[in-house]
Formats: sequence, structure tokens, C-alpha cells
Amino acid sequence: MLLLATGLSVPDDLLYLEADGSVLLGEHGTGHVAKVGGPGRLTRLPQVIPEAEGIAMVGNTIYVADQLNARVVALDGNGVRTLIQLQPVASGENLDGIASGSGGLVIPDSPHGTLLLVDTSGHITRREGGFSRPAGVWTNPQGQAGPWLVADENANAVYALQNAGGHYLVAGNLPGVDDVVRDAAGHILVILPGQGRLRDVSAGRDIARGLLNPQGLGFDGARNILVTESDRGRLDLVVKTFAIQVPASSVRLAPGQGVCLGILRAPGFSQPLSVEEIIGATFEAPPTSSASFEVVPGPCAAGSTCTVTVILGSPSGREFAYFTYRD
Repeated sequence: MLLLATGLSVPDDLLYLEADGSVLLGEHGTGHVAKVGGPGRLTRLPQVIPEAEGIAMVGNTIYVADQLNARVVALDGNGVRTLIQLQPVASGENLDGIASGSGGLVIPDSPHGTLLLVDTSGHITRREGGFSRPAGVWTNPQGQAGPWLVADENANAVYALQNAGGHYLVAGNLPGVDDVVRDAAGHILVILPGQGRLRDVSAGRDIARGLLNPQGLGFDGARNILVTESDRGRLDLVVKTFAIQVPASSVRLAPGQGVCLGILRAPGFSQPLSVEEIIGATFEAPPTSSASFEVVPGPCAAGSTCTVTVILGSPSGREFAYFTYRD
């Protein structure tokens, strides 16, 4: 497990962005959506969403579940616009995770036990009732098969949706299950916040224990597992394929000095890696089967901080790496 970010303020659900390898996550403590990764490493979007829960993207628009106000909003410039307003409950425990699917959004109206399919105009195109408290939804990315999945927090269960309507039990005995995903091998993974566990339901084993209130769950571009620890203020990465390890921010270099980047491979992962893109540097030694490779950053003007971008590809997907430096 790698630590991607710390010092976050009550992080919750997350969304991986394929375009630049960054991760968006809602911070209940700041009322903003934080962006981890990319050239900025950690920034916060300007929009105010007091309790940002699920985050999803349809086309180029990012949507966020505003739990406090029981609505889903679209990020619009520096503000938000309401896509759909749901009926709030007095406890404030309103909607939770959302996902994109069928050209629109899949929205759990959590306190009312209903799953809604909503188009980008805010119209409800399908309702699926009969849940206890649907909290997380998994809709398949391109090329992945299998029914959509729903984590029902109060039922301690994961259900699968049927295309013609209705749903059926996939797995039970999952206390307080909050979110669910399916990996490339078809395994169903869940987080159990109260028990601090990331569990592979299909294999019947825990992937990680001792997490402090895990809330967000997803994958990065190389199918590694992303998980937030809300009570630790962390974003973690469970390496299932490979990850690139970079130096600390603003490393000080002599002109022409090389930088060694690490390659962390999961046990049993031996796929070849290829260079998809490098910006701001050249390769001294390209990646091989070794545990590191070297790049040589270009000159950086005095007093400036410059950025190197490296993208490595594999049959499992791609990984982004960024680091900043000064001459």
C-alpha cells in the first residue's frame, strides 16, 4: 500500500480522472472537492459543497452528490448548478455514492431505499426500489461485463441490478458496506468502514485491514485500488499491478543531473512497460524489468519550479507520474 496524499480534511468518495491520472475526492472538513495528483499534486476546486459524497463524470461535466442538501450538482465554472433535488430527511443522512451509466447518472436516493437513473437534463428515466439504504453503486467501465452492483449499507449486502428490472443478492454478511467495485478479473471488492476493512468478496478474504473509516473506493488507470481513510485524512493506493514512485516536491538538481524513479510491481506482475509520453525530460535509461529507471530533466530557469510528466503503459493500463524540481 502506498500513501498518495495525507493532510486531507475528512476525505470521502473519489473519482479517478483518466485524462491526467489525478483523483478527485470530497472533503467534508473543507466543503470542497480536492484534486490529488497531476502537476499540482494537491489543489482544491473553488466550488463549495459542504458534504461532497459521490463524484461522477458524464462527458466533460463533473457531478457531485451534495449529501447535506440532498441534491446532485454539476460543477459549472466556479459555481454549481443543481441537476436534481431529492427529498431530504431530518437526520441529514441523504444521498451517498453516485456513478455514471447509460449516458447519465445512477443515483442512490439512500434514505428512501431507491435507486434512480437520471439523464443529464435531470429527468428520472428509471426507478429501482426495495433497498434498505443504497450507499454505493458500481457501473461497468468500457469493456467490462457483468451486472451493475449496489452496496446496501443497512442491509449489509451487495445486490446486482437486472436489465429488465429488479435486483438480486450477490453477497451478504457485510456489516455497514459502503461502497463496491468490480476488478478486471471479475472479483467484487467492498469497503466496510466500521471494521476498517477492504474485502474481496469473491475470494472471501481481506485485502487490507486496520483502515480508519474507509469511505472512497475506486481504481486508477493501471487497475490499482484507490481508497480514502476518512479519519486519517489519507488517500491510499493498493498496488495490484505497478506504480511509479517519484521524489519529493521541488527536488533541487544540478544542471543535467538525472533523477531515478522507482517502479513498484505487485507480486506476480511481470507485464512489460512501455513509454507513452515524457514531457520536460529525456530518458537516460528507459524502464525495463528492473525496479527503477532514470530521466534527465531539462534546464529550469533560475527561481522557477519546473515539472516533469511521465506516462508508462502496460497491458493492464497506464500510470502517470509527476515531479517538480529546481536547478
